[in-house]
Amino acid sequence: MLGGIAITGGRLEAFDFRFSMGPLSPGELLDSATSPPGRYVWEVARRTLARVPQADAVVVSNPLLASRGARLADLLRGGDTLRCPAVLTDAETFPVAYVLPRTLFDQGLGRFLCLLSANRAATDAQLLSQLTGQIVPRRQTPLKPLAPLPKITAQGYILGDNLAAWQTQCADAVRLIRSRADWRDLPFAAHHPGHAGDVLFFSLASRLVPPERLAFRAQVVCRTYLDIFRDCGNRLDPIVLDIPPVSRTGDVSDGRYYLDSLAHIDPQVRAGTFMVYCRFSKSYSRTPFNLLDQARFALGDPVATLDDTLYGRAAARLPLGHSRCARPPAPLRVLMQLSGGWPLKAYPARPARVLIQALARLGCAVTVLDAPADLVAAGATPATAGSTDRLAALIRDHHVVLSVDSFPLHFASQVLGHPTVAVFGPTFPGNSDAPRRLGYRVPSPALPCAPCGGYKACPLDEGPECHNHPPPADLVAAILEVAAEAYGGAVLQRGDAA
Repeated sequence: MLGGIAITGGRLEAFDFRFSMGPLSPGELLDSATSPPGRYVWEVARRTLARVPQADAVVVSNPLLASRGARLADLLRGGDTLRCPAVLTDAETFPVAYVLPRTLFDQGLGRFLCLLSANRAATDAQLLSQLTGQIVPRRQTPLKPLAPLPKITAQGYILGDNLAAWQTQCADAVRLIRSRADWRDLPFAAHHPGHAGDVLFFSLASRLVPPERLAFRAQVVCRTYLDIFRDCGNRLDPIVLDIPPVSRTGDVSDGRYYLDSLAHIDPQVRAGTFMVYCRFSKSYSRTPFNLLDQARFALGDPVATLDDTLYGRAAARLPLGHSRCARPPAPLRVLMQLSGGWPLKAYPARPARVLIQALARLGCAVTVLDAPADLVAAGATPATAGSTDRLAALIRDHHVVLSVDSFPLHFASQVLGHPTVAVFGPTFPGNSDAPRRLGYRVPSPALPCAPCGGYKACPLDEGPECHNHPPPADLVAAILEVAAEAYGGAVLQRGDAA
C-alpha cells in the first residue's frame, strides 16, 4: 500500500495505491522486483497528478513502508506549516514521505526520483535540493522510530545490503549534479549486469517500452553476457563490466555486488552517468507478473493495465523471429536443456532418462545440452552452447526445444520464436514463460507447491530434487503436439512410425 496526496491550494486529496496481485485495476501498481523504491515514488506522484492535474504539489509515502493516503494526510495536517519540497521523517531520521512540487514533473525531472535512497533522509533531501534549487527541510512527524528495520518489509523489500546500494546511488547522483552543469541531459544506466536470463528480459523490455517512456539510455552488463545483450536486440547502450557475474550461491548479495562493481566501471563513464540499482529489491516470485513486464516498469513504463502487459499485448512485437528447423521432421529432432540457474530447477535424473528413452523409441533424435553421462547412456547426444550464436545454431538444427526455466528456454521461445516446450518445477511460469501461441506449450506441474523459493533443496521434504516437474508422459505429449502444430501432423506420423 502506498499513499499519494494531491495538494491544491490548502486542500488535500488522498489516494491509495496497492501492489497488484494480478488484475491491475485502477489504483493498482505492477509489483516489480527490479525497480528501486524511488521508481514507485515517481510512479505514484505521476498517477496522483494524473488524477488531480491542477495540483500544486504531491506527497508520496516511502515505498518501503505500508501507508494509506488518509494516514499520510493526518501526518501532514499536524505539526508545523508544511514546506514544499520537504522530506517527512519518523521521530528520528528515517524518511516516511516526500513532498514534491509539480514543477519537478513539469520540467521532466520525475525520473530522478528513481535515485532516492528511501532510507536516509539527509541524502534524499540533498537530492531534492539539487533537483529543485531550493533548501529542502526534513520535518519530523509523531511516528515512532522505525529502526531497527526488518530484513524484509511488509511491502516485500529485501533490505540488508540493498540499503547501502540505494544510499550510494543517491549520494553519487548528488555529487554528479553538483559537478555537471549539463546534469539534466546525462544518461541513466540500469545496473542489471546478469545473469543470462535477466539480461535477456531487460533486453526485450527495452524494445517494448515506448520511446517517450524509456527513462534509461544505458545498461551495465557483464562481459560474460554481452552477446546476449546484443543478440536479444537491447536498445540501450552497454556499459561493460569486466568482472565475473555475482554468484548464485548468495555468498555475495546483489547489493554488495553493486557496491563492489562501481570501482570496475570507467571513471569517465561514472562521471557522466546516473547509475540506478536495478537488481532485485524483492523476490520476483512474490508478484504474478512476467519478469519482462517487471523490467519494463523499472525502465519507466507504467504498465498500468492488463492490456499493457506482455500477455495482454498478445506478443505484438515478440518474439523477434519465427524460427523453424529446415531439416525434414523424420526423425523428429529434440533439443533439451534439463538444468537451470540453480539446483532445484534441474529436471530429476530418473524421469529424464525415462523421457529420453521414450522419445528414442518413438524414433526421435534427442540432444541434451551439457548432458551428464547417465543421459548419454540413455540415448542422448551431448552438446555444448558457449555463445548465443552457437545456441541459436543448435536450436535451429532441432525441430522442438524442451527446456526447464533457464536462458535457453527464454532465448528459444521469446527471441527466436522456435517451437518450444517449457518445463517449470519450483518456479512460477507466469514470471518467465512466453505468451501462449501455436508451437509453445507449458505442461501443467505435478503439484500445487510452486513457487516455493527453494534453491538447493525442496522446502517440503528437504531432498535435492523438485517433484513438481511434469512427468515424462506429459512432456512427450507436449513435444508431439508442438511438433504437429509447427511442422504438420502428417509429417509427425512418419516420425512416430520410425
